[in-house]
Amino acid sequence: MRKVILYMMMSVDGYIAGPNNELDWMVPIEDEAAIEMGLINTVDTALIGHGSYKDMAGYWPAAAENPSTSKGEAEFARKMNAITKLVFSQTEEKLEWQNAQQVLVRDNDDLADQVAKLKRRPGKDMVLYGGVRLAQTFAQLGLIDEYRLVVHPVILGSGKPLFKDIQDKTNLKLVNTQHDNSGTVLLNYQPDKK
Repeated sequence: MRKVILYMMMSVDGYIAGPNNELDWMVPIEDEAAIEMGLINTVDTALIGHGSYKDMAGYWPAAAENPSTSKGEAEFARKMNAITKLVFSQTEEKLEWQNAQQVLVRDNDDLADQVAKLKRRPGKDMVLYGGVRLAQTFAQLGLIDEYRLVVHPVILGSGKPLFKDIQDKTNLKLVNTQHDNSGTVLLNYQPDKK
């Protein structure tokens, strides 16, 4: 069965965006391209919220061909453009990014059903890139099979938390860690089913 892997940048105090969705608090990661390529090479589908789709579709198609884009980022952009992108939304909208498909959901029960069906389909694992509300909802509903959290060495004090309105305790098992000289740490967890 396919897994849903959440890949999310966050502050030490658990925020994934500032109060106004700002991301200027993130520090440069020494080998970010290698970390992201390591993940995107294991998946064939990106799960994206409607708001994040707009941001990503406005950046990645051009980044693949932009001469000022680093070699690693351009390679990631080409992969991102090639994989299937499922955009979750409650309203229908035309999508123009290559290989993007809309997944209309009525409510959380419908979302959980849709994800269960996706997990049963043949293929590689799926990566959940966000946005904030979609990541929070997946976490609330227990739909995440693996958490890859890139923790930046900053305390924001306020903002958009990843873990919001969680009803049930979820024990996690640490699978892997990586760190670099910037102080950024990648924590890879899986829910502990014991």
